[in-house]
Amino acid sequence: MSKKELIEEILDIIHSENSGLSTHQRVSEIEKILKQKKMNANKKGKRFELQVAKYLSREFETEIRRTPNSGGLSIKGDIMATKGILSEFNWECKNQEKLNIWKALEQSANDCIGSHKQPLVVFTKNFEKDYIACEMETFVQLLLELEQLREKK
Repeated sequence: MSKKELIEEILDIIHSENSGLSTHQRVSEIEKILKQKKMNANKKGKRFELQVAKYLSREFETEIRRTPNSGGLSIKGDIMATKGILSEFNWECKNQEKLNIWKALEQSANDCIGSHKQPLVVFTKNFEKDYIACEMETFVQLLLELEQLREKK
C-alpha cells in the first residue's frame, strides 16, 4: 500500500460518519491499518537481512545468520558471522525508501561499543542496488590490505 493509498483509506474512515461506526471504532480501524503497515515494513526489513546473509554466505563460503530479534538482544547487528573477516563488522541492514543514513550509521556505531567490530550499514530501497556505508578509515584500510595482497603476487 502506497503512502497515498494509506492516507486515502484513513481519510475514508475518518469521514465515514454514515457508516454506523462510532468515533472509537473509527480510531480502532485506523490503528489496525497503521499496525498492518508497520508489520509489512518489518517483514520487508527481515527479508533484506536474510537476502544479505545468504549472499555473503554464498560469496565467502561461510555461515552467516540473521541475528535473533534483529539485534534486540545482547547480540548486536542485524546479521552475524562467527569467523573470518565478516565477523569483524557490525552489520546493520536497512531497506527503506527514505533512509536516514546518519541515524543508521550511529546505530551501528553504538552497537560496536565494547567490541572490536567496525560499524557498517548495508542499505537499499525498492528497485535499487544494494550499497554499503562505513567509516572512510575502515574503507581505506581495506583498500590498503587489498593493495598489499596484490603486490605480493
